[in-house]
Amino acid sequence: MQWKAMTPAEVWEVVEFWAGGPWPVTRDEAQRRAVDRFGWAIEVENGKEYLVNPVSGISPSDVSVVGHGTVSSVNFWIADLIREESARSRAFLGDTAVLAVREGVTRWGRPSLRRAPARTDATWDLPGGCRVTITLASKSTRVHVHTPQGIRAEREEGY
Repeated sequence: MQWKAMTPAEVWEVVEFWAGGPWPVTRDEAQRRAVDRFGWAIEVENGKEYLVNPVSGISPSDVSVVGHGTVSSVNFWIADLIREESARSRAFLGDTAVLAVREGVTRWGRPSLRRAPARTDATWDLPGGCRVTITLASKSTRVHVHTPQGIRAEREEGY
């Protein structure tokens, strides 16, 4: 099986788009901006619109735009989701994550690292108030971009 992954430059182009975007924005506005900028698409399921990234060819292509009123975070896969874990799949996901983190280091310096039994996170606090985390898990590698509003809400809730 041949898995697909975004290139490190592509990952950070998307990250910097989200991190540099004018905040706060609504979910609808954020989705429209991604469609305009990257050629992504808005699909409808059960009457609800959601954003997908069909451009990179990654499965799943869902992009999670989270928030009530304004966007608090945007999350997206940077490599195919692995169905059956193996030494080969772990190496693929690990390489994908390492290359994306290295690109982040060249752009934003060293991240803070957090290792848990089931995952490893590399996190940067970027100028403009966004926080970016690349998460390597056993079956996936994802990016989480927390907006200034999302970070503020987490602090207010005690996280």
